[in-house]
Amino acid sequence: MEEKKYYCMRYYVTYRCNSRCQYCNVWQDSRFRERRELELEEARSLIAQCYQIGVRYIDFTGGEPTLNRNLAEMIGYAKSLGIKTEVTTNGIPHSTGNLQEIAACADKFNLSLDTLNPDKYCRIRGVDCLDKVLETMEELAPVRPPKIMMVISRENVSELEQMICFARRHHAEIYLNPVFSYFDTACGRECGTVIPQIISKIFEPYTVVMLHFMEFLKNTGAGNRPPCSANSRTLTFAPDGGLILPCYHAAKETVPWSGNLANMLETDVFKRYAYADFQRECSGTCGVIPYFGISFNYRLDAYFLLQSYSEKLNHLKRDYLNRLPGLEIDGAALQHHLSELLSIIRSLEGGREHEFTGLYWAEETAKGYSTDVYRELLTKEQYRQEQEAEDCWGLKLVPHYEFDKIVNRFYPKAYAVYQTGAYREEISGIFQDAMEFQLRLWKAYISKHMKVAVVCSYEEERNWLERYVDRLLRWEQGNLRYASC
Repeated sequence: MEEKKYYCMRYYVTYRCNSRCQYCNVWQDSRFRERRELELEEARSLIAQCYQIGVRYIDFTGGEPTLNRNLAEMIGYAKSLGIKTEVTTNGIPHSTGNLQEIAACADKFNLSLDTLNPDKYCRIRGVDCLDKVLETMEELAPVRPPKIMMVISRENVSELEQMICFARRHHAEIYLNPVFSYFDTACGRECGTVIPQIISKIFEPYTVVMLHFMEFLKNTGAGNRPPCSANSRTLTFAPDGGLILPCYHAAKETVPWSGNLANMLETDVFKRYAYADFQRECSGTCGVIPYFGISFNYRLDAYFLLQSYSEKLNHLKRDYLNRLPGLEIDGAALQHHLSELLSIIRSLEGGREHEFTGLYWAEETAKGYSTDVYRELLTKEQYRQEQEAEDCWGLKLVPHYEFDKIVNRFYPKAYAVYQTGAYREEISGIFQDAMEFQLRLWKAYISKHMKVAVVCSYEEERNWLERYVDRLLRWEQGNLRYASC
């Protein structure tokens, strides 16, 4: 039996909440009422035992997680072990939570906010607290702007531009995600009404749009979705430390907290869920992204290629473009390139069709390794290097690897010079074309190297990319005359 390698812990530190959001069930379901919360030393023990079995990421969630008075100490302890941490709050001030302290210590600190209209906020959240949340934002933004998590439905999609402007004014990223239902085949259709409008904002400063999540939600109820990571790479814990099976949203059984996680993982009830085929049971209609997000890393398919593009675009904006005011971006041209890229990636022939344990299916032949994703045979040395990767981010025969080689060589130096005030026109030109560079690189690389049915005009893309890289080389060598594409 395959040994499980757990990476993520979803820790519901409390089921209490001071909101009544219409799309959440934590305050409506009797299963989540009046649950004991672990004392600090118990929580530390649970976190330490999770670390020992490989957990390196903890999503402290709820309920409203900041209502747990020990949250800051739990985050600090997890970080002392080397675990990355994330917290999402509704931003409503209360007596037991120190939002500024939590914001300062969490690796990812998110503020859930869907509208700036007081009446609409009341309808969505069930409480009249928008003014207090906006005060929280004003207090946090100068110290550490939280990422704004906007859940988008037909009710608030008209506020997209207003919310983006609000985030930009506070130098805060805004994560745009469509509303979803837990287990509902209509989820994809509902999401489909707002997803195009979300994608239209992908190139704007400070926006975060995850194309693989858009594709995932759009395909709710269809085949070819990634496997659920619940109980294979993700463990879910209740406030009292119990293991929730199969997950919080489909909670059917619980392994009570015994103080010994290893024993809990050996129970028959846990094994029954840990090795069950959830693809058939509920995954096909599930829209709960956190349980699937990790799965995107372990299969080289269309979902991962969309993820790699989205993540690198977000880093590009976060590290450079958001900090460069006045860049003139041709949104229509970028959207055209993006449409082509989506068509290319969606036509990938392999990856999702096979049941296999590696990052992609491969078979040894007399001349090398045949795979379901690469056009050419891999040499033994290439295949050996690929197999050393722990996940798809560690692969080298992929577009993000080529992108990183170029970006990491040139962009930090260019941005450092820009900050001194020198050569701003030349450097702005380089960064102004950065998003187009990324799009063209993904299109060209995938078209040439991967088994896709739709391809780009490779020569055209290659020529553009060569001219762009030549600009970078000339800049690096000291010839800073602007070379127009």
